[in-house]
Amino acid sequence: MLEFWFNQTTSISHKLTLLFIAIAIAVTLYVIHPMPYQLILLFVATGIVFLICRMCQIHLIQGDRTRPLQRIFMWIPLALLAAIIFTKAMDHLLEWGVQGIAFMIITICIFSMHILFKKPSA
Repeated sequence: MLEFWFNQTTSISHKLTLLFIAIAIAVTLYVIHPMPYQLILLFVATGIVFLICRMCQIHLIQGDRTRPLQRIFMWIPLALLAAIIFTKAMDHLLEWGVQGIAFMIITICIFSMHILFKKPSA
């Protein structure tokens, strides 16, 4: 999920384009069919959990993809996202699911804004 956001070779304009598209989708869907605030906070929390798992992958595992911890840190946010969508947003699966994923993308992009200004390592 969102690996290109953390890729240093992807241009800043592409990353910001994704952020603005996610904001446009979230705002448009919120205006059409607003999602409850509690559900928005659950999707924001899922984005923060994704960032925590991403930092654990970077600092604890250090690129060794054969370890079981790599898979655990990858699947925790996906399982949490699926659980939220299928338990809390089941009545309005399409509108709230897409809107929630957009809020999660916005959260990930905003809380990891330092990635935009990080210089590529040689």
